[in-house]
Amino acid sequence: MALGAITYLDRVSISITRPYIARDLDLSAIQMGYVFSAFYVAYALFEIPTGWWGDRVGTRRVLTRIVCWWSAFTVLTGFAFNYSSLVAIRFLFGAGEAGAWPNVARTFARWFPRQERGTAQGVFFMGAHLSGGLTPMLVTALLVYLDWRALFVLFGSIGFVWAWAWYRWFRDSPAEHR
Repeated sequence: MALGAITYLDRVSISITRPYIARDLDLSAIQMGYVFSAFYVAYALFEIPTGWWGDRVGTRRVLTRIVCWWSAFTVLTGFAFNYSSLVAIRFLFGAGEAGAWPNVARTFARWFPRQERGTAQGVFFMGAHLSGGLTPMLVTALLVYLDWRALFVLFGSIGFVWAWAWYRWFRDSPAEHR
């Protein structure tokens, strides 16, 4: 559930911070549209390769790496200095986040009996979509205290904490779990 929530926290926050980003970087509505599209194009292009990667080396290693990857690019969103840098950062963010759901599906297939996989997926999706619904309120509240750049640094940091905990706790097979 936490991973699903983090994916949407990092993904949705840009839509709420859009006016601040556009003002600071002097971006038009059309340019911001391309910024948003960069994420989704990369996400679509990298879903299959990152799923394949998880099949080859295991979800423990892949999820740890991709969460660190996209968390780094969430942090770097706060350091964007112009249109091109923001498009590149959001593209690379999308490339990393693309692997989350295929690798979670693989994890569920290995860890949960068939009759429990629907519930497990439901809990994961609930975390993601609850986060998608609550992120706008959280971002709005935090923007009173933080600028948009600090917000992305904060949100990116959460992913690193999750990745550390995941790597320490999780094993690819229930038989390997301590």
